[in-house]
Amino acid sequence: MLSAERGIKKKFFRAGDFVFNEGEPGDMAFIIETGTVGIFKTLEGQEVQLATMVGGELFGEMSILDGSPRMANARAMEDAVVITLPRDILETKLGKAEPFLKSLVQILVDNLRNVHRVYMHRPRSVQDFLGAVSFHTDGLTTYLEKMNDHDLATRAAPRVKAIATELAALREIFDGHVDRRHSALKDADVTRRRPDA
Repeated sequence: MLSAERGIKKKFFRAGDFVFNEGEPGDMAFIIETGTVGIFKTLEGQEVQLATMVGGELFGEMSILDGSPRMANARAMEDAVVITLPRDILETKLGKAEPFLKSLVQILVDNLRNVHRVYMHRPRSVQDFLGAVSFHTDGLTTYLEKMNDHDLATRAAPRVKAIATELAALREIFDGHVDRRHSALKDADVTRRRPDA
């Protein structure tokens, strides 16, 4: 039984207390017994809430499983009691698992990290947003060109062209604008590859 394992403890956190901070080494995982814990990350000076963990949910385990530092802050959103699971207990349990299961866990952790990176890789600056709109307008234009319903495509095309025209005007308005937020998207993120390229 997990609760009988040596080293497992309960900790009380008042609302606003940090359970852990981004960048810290992960020496334990946590299960919420009561209360809620928010997972937050600061991006360009703005705090973004990634998740809200509630009773029975596990968090903080990825740092143990892949050895990376904490990727975000965990903060009690209300008074909370959490159960701490030290690294050595999880490592011992995983060490006894079949190789297939260990590989599966690693794949899941890698996938979660990738989802997190993609989520963080979203438009932030004006140029990012303009680039993203341009990318999708471009995609919609290509889609209309290949539609089977030519009448519908013909009626929609001028509207999409109007978006592209307004977008060009917006680019002129913001030309030379110094954004307080750094761009997160690269050219490759907002450039559609043509099949013939």
